This record gives sequence, structure tokens and C-alpha cells, in this order.
Amino acid sequence: MVLNKLLGICAKNGPMNSFKKYNLFVLIGAVLVLTFNACKKNIKEDEIIPEDSFDKSGMLANIGNNIIIPAYANLKISLDSLQASSNLFIANPTLSTLTKLQTIFSQTYKNYESTAAFEFGPAEDEYFRTNFNVFPCDTLQINSKISNADFILVAASDMDAKGLPAIDYLLYGSNKDNNIVLAKFTIDGHASNAKTYLGGLINELKTKCDAVNKGWSSSGGNYISAFKSTAGSDVGGSIGMLVNQLNYDLELLKNTQLGIPLGKKTLGVAQPTKVEALYSEQSLVLVAAHLKSIENIYLGRSTSDIEGLGLDDYLAHIGTQYESGSLNDAIKNKFSMAKNLLSLIPGTLTDAVISNASVVDAAYIALQQLVILLKVDMPSALGVSITYVDNDGD
Repeated sequence: MVLNKLLGICAKNGPMNSFKKYNLFVLIGAVLVLTFNACKKNIKEDEIIPEDSFDKSGMLANIGNNIIIPAYANLKISLDSLQASSNLFIANPTLSTLTKLQTIFSQTYKNYESTAAFEFGPAEDEYFRTNFNVFPCDTLQINSKISNADFILVAASDMDAKGLPAIDYLLYGSNKDNNIVLAKFTIDGHASNAKTYLGGLINELKTKCDAVNKGWSSSGGNYISAFKSTAGSDVGGSIGMLVNQLNYDLELLKNTQLGIPLGKKTLGVAQPTKVEALYSEQSLVLVAAHLKSIENIYLGRSTSDIEGLGLDDYLAHIGTQYESGSLNDAIKNKFSMAKNLLSLIPGTLTDAVISNASVVDAAYIALQQLVILLKVDMPSALGVSITYVDNDGD
């Protein structure tokens, strides 16, 4: 407005000599500088939004110290027990030592679900997901390796013959009969190889878990320090990595644990043998544990169920709205809905995807809606870019 007035004066007074023109240009330049600085000041004031004052480092410290590190520690404890129990079973394979090993294995699998969303830092270095939980396992490949005393499992093609799914098959078998399972480790012609194979699978998981625990430990790799201090939402920032991996893991839950068995990738034709933990039949227990672990990250809720700073507090601090309420409330309500619908699935998931498909589908839809909130709305509010690629369409 001021500049327009000056130009108006110039036009009104007619032609000017060089000196007058020079002074006018100096005056106009000064006005432009003052205007720019005033605008710049207003922009900076506008940019001081509530999210900048949120304690991001405190949130990361809570998630790192009270969720991530304890989750890996619990998995390490169960794997230590699993290794000790498997050593006893291998030395003395009986129904009693088998049953004890199965019990510890079930808890180990459940504890793994609490670590599944942290595929960055030390876990990424160890390819934690692919080494621990590629399912369903390839039973033909496992049996072939046992028959041929092939105990090397480092190739990409070996991922289907190792990890928790392979142990699940070896300890429970396709007949759900412990006497038949025991025979594989006692009177079968390749019993000695089966023992070696089982022991090798468990030892590898323990080695990788020990490495990740050490990587996070302040007395080891001290990744916790970098995690807490790099509080950015950008690629490589801890919040960016956390949100990306939380969503990637939630999509794995929705698709591989529920969607594929339900037939979402096969034109509605159920695939009951594609469930997680097919042989021990604990698929629904693992799905529930997995979803709770993701919810714990969102809420900043520790393994002892104490809530600290979490992503929910971050969204509440920003005040992001969703429809007629807050985005935070919408996400929490969707978590509750998904958990309730999962709890309504009767029997085993293997049976339910055939006999109670509509009940399973209702839970799947709730998870799909949760994915949209966490993958689209939350990252947009927090300034996080989703960097992984999927063809799911959410």
C-alpha cells in the first residue's frame, strides 16, 4: 500500500531529474526492506506452533527406555530359556521335556511380537524380521535340509526354513500329536539331524537377539542415545523411523496375519494354512499381542502398563482434528474397536477364516481403518513422510 502511494506521487508530480529519481528509488528500497522484515517477522511468529514446544526427546526417551529396550530384554530372557530347554530336550527327548519346550516357545513367540515394530538401528542390521518370522514356513525345505544334514541357513531362499515358524513346525508337527513329534527326534532315521537343526535354529535367534540387545544398551552400542537425541520427523530422524516402522508393522499384521488367511489376496478364497503359528495354533493370541504392542508404542505405554509420553500426547499437543473430534481420540477408539472385534473371533484362526469369515472380516476392516488413520492422518499432522512402498491400497 505504501509503495503504491509513492508511485502515485511520482506520477502526479510528472518527470523528475536524476537526483530526485535516485532519492525516490532509495526511499522505495527502504520501504521494501522494512516491509519484507515485517512480513518475515510475522512468518516467524506464525511458525512458532504448539508442536515445536512438545517434548519430543522426552517421548523418545520414554519409548526407548520403557518400551523398546524392555521388549528386547524380555525376548532375550525367553530365548535364553528356550535355548536351555532345547538343550535338555535334545539330550533327553521325552514327552515331558517336549511339553516344557513347547510352553517356553509359545511365550517366546508372543514376546517377539512386542519387538516387531522396531526394524531400525540394531534390528535392521540383523534383518530381525526376516530371520525371526517369515511365515508360513516351507516344510518340504525343512525336511529336505534335515534329511541331507544341511544346517547352513544364510541364503535368501533359506528364510522359509528358519526362525520361529520353522521351530513351530518342528515342535508341534502337522498331526498335532506329541508322540509323532517326539518320534521325529528319537526313532526317526534322521533324528540326530533333527536335533541339530532345531538347536541351530534356536541358537541363531538367540545370537541375533543378543546382538540387538547389546546394540541398544548404553554399555554396548548405545543406540538408545542416538535414538533419543535425533528427534527429527524427517527421513533418518527417530520420529520418522518410528512412525514408518509402526505403520509397516501394522500393515504386516493386517495383511499377513489376518488378510492373507482370510483370502484378501486370493479373490476371497480363504487360505487357512497361511496363518502365523499354524502348528501351535496360537495365531489369534499372537495377533492380539501384536496389536497391543503397536498400541503401546502409540500410547507410550510401558511393559508394566504405565503410560508415559507417546505419539498420542504429541497429537493431543498439536490439537489435530478429525471429523467432529480429535485425531488422537479417533485413533484410540479405532484401537479399541479392532481389539474388541479380534476378541470375538471364535476358536482358531485357521477354522475361523472358513467358518466365521464375516467375524474375521469385521476385525480386518477395523484394522484397515486404523492403518489409514496412522499412515495418512498422523504422519501428515507430524510432518512425517511414509517412505516404504506397498501395493495394498490401505
